[in-house]
Amino acid sequence: MNLEETLGVLKVVLKLKYDLNTLPRNATDEEANKKFSNVKDDLLNVSKCPDFIVNRGHYFGTDYLPASEGEPGLSDADKRALIAFLKTM
Repeated sequence: MNLEETLGVLKVVLKLKYDLNTLPRNATDEEANKKFSNVKDDLLNVSKCPDFIVNRGHYFGTDYLPASEGEPGLSDADKRALIAFLKTM
């Protein structure tokens, strides 16, 4: 993490801490959403997440990865053999 990224994260943390400390003790969800809405853009700026798709899975054994990043995908026979092996565990 470079200095600019570190400062960006620090800025977000300080904003969140301030907002949290000034939030009423029994705040409603609506009040909390309003209070923390000022950090949304800052959080997106420091995020290292390339997209927001969660639990996409992995590409092991597929041809989806570029050749430079891995081996070629498994053949159907290799996939069946791998599945059979995993079932023994």
